[in-house]
Amino acid sequence: MGETGLRGGGSDGRPLEVDVLGPVRVRAGQRDVGVGRMLERAVLVRLALARGMPVPDGRLAVELWGDGELLRPIPRLRVLISRLRQALGEYGAVVSRSPAGYYTDVIVADLRAAEAAADRMHAARRAHRYAEVRAAAGEALRLWRGPGLADLAAVPFAHAEAVRLEEWRLGVAVAGIDAALHLGAECEVANDLSVLAREHPLHEPLARLHALAAYRTGSQADALARLHRLRRTLADELGVDPAPETIALELRMLNHDPSLRAANHESAPSISVDAPTRPGNDERDEWPDNDCRAMLPRPTDLFVGRQRELAAVVAAVTRPGLVTLVGPTGSGKTRLALEVGWRVAAAGRRVVLVELGSLRPGGAVRAAVAVAAGAASSDIAVLAATLRGALLILDGAEHILAEVRAEVDELLSWATESTILVTSQRGLDPPGEHRIEIGALDRVAGIDLFLTRAAGPLTATEHADMVTVCAAVDWLPLGIELAAGLTRILTVAQLARRVDVRVRLLVGPRGGRHSSLRAALDWSHELLDAAERAVLRRISVFSGGFVLEAAEAVAAFEPLHPADIAPVLAELVRRSMVTVVVDGDGRRFALLETIREYAATALAAAGETGAARQRHRDWCLEPATVKSP
Repeated sequence: MGETGLRGGGSDGRPLEVDVLGPVRVRAGQRDVGVGRMLERAVLVRLALARGMPVPDGRLAVELWGDGELLRPIPRLRVLISRLRQALGEYGAVVSRSPAGYYTDVIVADLRAAEAAADRMHAARRAHRYAEVRAAAGEALRLWRGPGLADLAAVPFAHAEAVRLEEWRLGVAVAGIDAALHLGAECEVANDLSVLAREHPLHEPLARLHALAAYRTGSQADALARLHRLRRTLADELGVDPAPETIALELRMLNHDPSLRAANHESAPSISVDAPTRPGNDERDEWPDNDCRAMLPRPTDLFVGRQRELAAVVAAVTRPGLVTLVGPTGSGKTRLALEVGWRVAAAGRRVVLVELGSLRPGGAVRAAVAVAAGAASSDIAVLAATLRGALLILDGAEHILAEVRAEVDELLSWATESTILVTSQRGLDPPGEHRIEIGALDRVAGIDLFLTRAAGPLTATEHADMVTVCAAVDWLPLGIELAAGLTRILTVAQLARRVDVRVRLLVGPRGGRHSSLRAALDWSHELLDAAERAVLRRISVFSGGFVLEAAEAVAAFEPLHPADIAPVLAELVRRSMVTVVVDGDGRRFALLETIREYAATALAAAGETGAARQRHRDWCLEPATVKSP
């Protein structure tokens, strides 16, 4: 890897370790090693969480200072590493350098011990050895000394890591409480349950355990009241109904189901606690060793950004029903769905992927699902039985929406325990659809993606050009990845000078609609009808936002009339081709710059550029009371 790190210990032979389950501690055995400055502790922890993998300089700088502090980040990083080595004294060599970035062999000792205990907990849980589950969960939880990374809250990367650590801690705690209820120890965990339920009012598995504990201690009214509060909170905060498991538990309590009283009973409500994602290392140490693996293509690159959306989708697919990822072309819907699939498969649930892009209208959607699922036939009853409890991913539904909607409705009416995740530029719109909008990346995630996909580290002077390039492709993941790939043959400055030809320039090695920005936009454009194509190309004359009246004035010429524009514009919004911004004066519409450039090319090809620009000038110059161009 380049320099060799200190794999042994200091003068007393003890290796250097860090603890993160509370305020950060740097120690050799029980002896504290003084690293007094926050950023010095932060960079050591970030490298240690990477578990021996090098972290690129640009990515490390963004994670330490954020993208608002990108002026000369690499020299600042080198100064920080030098200070850290000085603070570590005889252990300074543990921070090493390779061409790919800095790395360290320092172990995150308390997290590794907690993970080992959690692994034993999961193994015992699969074998229904609940006493061992409870003991292992307690062992893991006792390693916490307070909120994770509590003293690094001001450092950008540490906030996200702290959230993930806290979610992991909650999962372990819930698994331990679940085991206690299987053992009939409701009274022993009553206080912990009450505290956690109050802190996490939207956590349904926890609420079910809280209600079950009350029921088992003789308070049916209290148990039902807790479930009623959960139902009201879910409706008020999220606008959703309780999961089927929660509804079933409530009915069993109302019917005085005797099995609810019995500890260690197979039918007692149980919580599915997934193995937590190891904080600080987005690359998996291992892949699920089951038949789920054959049904998903193994990702060839690191998943970057979208952590908030990823968490939302993973949470959504734990419930039966339909979840739809909706977003414009190039927004990363497919990659996000695959990442969700791998996370779900890693927890032991069956995942089936069907790529719909090759199916034409009138194609056999159900047959494609049957083949992917390995069903004996495409008979709905057989297929539903094959998919029972599984996650079915239907990728790229926008060109056959009506057929996919019909199949999803029928499948979910039969496979009531299954979840279907659909990616599309437009929602399916059936009752009960859980729609999650996917748009552009934020600046930190976009910069992180570019740095991760670029051919090599960026110099300090290249960061401003990198931001220009990312902004030129509207911070869309596909555009950023294609641009970063071009750094093998172009400098970032050369890329920034060519952003005016972004649609033609950004071509990558992949086939199909993900091979280039033009291919992706061609795919989306072909799905539009004649009126939608006409309006899209005509509104490309607006370089900024515009209101409905402006669109009507500019786009309504042969064969369209002003009354046609509003419904067509609404459909373009539903198809993620046009965005809506709500401000104090009402709704304004806008095109992403990549889409506007593509539409302007189509306007020229249709011979309408002169007419559209003239109507735009007339609108801007027309005397009016108050209007926005």
